Amino acid sequence: MRELGKTKTPPVLPTYPVLDPGVLDVAYFQYRQEYGEQLPEAANERNRYTAYRQFVRWCWGYLGKEIRVVIPACVVLSVRNSYPDPGQNYTGFRSVAG
Repeated sequence: MRELGKTKTPPVLPTYPVLDPGVLDVAYFQYRQEYGEQLPEAANERNRYTAYRQFVRWCWGYLGKEIRVVIPACVVLSVRNSYPDPGQNYTGFRSVAG
């Protein structure tokens, strides 16, 4: 696993298939198989969540549920523009309650 803070954010997100709907479908079904949890039925909401997970895994490897990192704003905007919420309601970063 790569150390936090040691990996630079890639300069161009679209060159990595983190926004590709087919890649996100595969990642989502792997997530369901691994955790048994179902993400929201709304495709764009599910794709946003899965895209963020894929980006984090790409940059930092598997972190687990208790370790959170702030995703760069350029990535968040790319994901939100690709899979927008009709009401512009987004969660944003949430730290682990503890």
